[in-house]
Amino acid sequence: MVTTAPAPGRHRPRRSPRRLPGVLLGVVAVLAVAGAVAVFVLRIGFAPVLSPSMEPGFAPGDLLITRQVDARSVLAGDVVVLPRPDAPGERYAHRIVEVDRTRAEPLVRTKGDNNATADPQRLRITSSTVPVVVGHVPWIGRVALLGQYGGVRAGVIVFAGLCLLVAAKRALWDRR
Repeated sequence: MVTTAPAPGRHRPRRSPRRLPGVLLGVVAVLAVAGAVAVFVLRIGFAPVLSPSMEPGFAPGDLLITRQVDARSVLAGDVVVLPRPDAPGERYAHRIVEVDRTRAEPLVRTKGDNNATADPQRLRITSSTVPVVVGHVPWIGRVALLGQYGGVRAGVIVFAGLCLLVAAKRALWDRR
């Protein structure tokens, strides 16, 4: 095989290392738009697993993917994400083991797969929809759990702001 050098004045186009951040930013933007579509159009949600109560199916640190369904359509066997009755503002994921539809609002009893007995309380589902688990991603929920710490949250916001400033500087001043 014979190779020849390029003619004088001609050279192979090189990929600029400056294009990499732009490509990465474009990929992140596409993923963000896809995530927004999933959340708003498909009614997809996310919830981190906080305890080992759902092992071996879901481990602490897994990220649950949920879909909003009509509250009257939940069945025994569905894994749902419900508000904790003993901790306002917090949610937990357990499997429905019993559903009572004799009233206007479904009354459910839940149980963690790793727990020996069902949860002591029955919960009335007062909303029109309830998040039902449709899948999970191992370990990714650990990142979401970091957001509960104020310092980590502030650090992520500062880091994202610095990235935007650097990208804007490169886009505006490096073109000259």
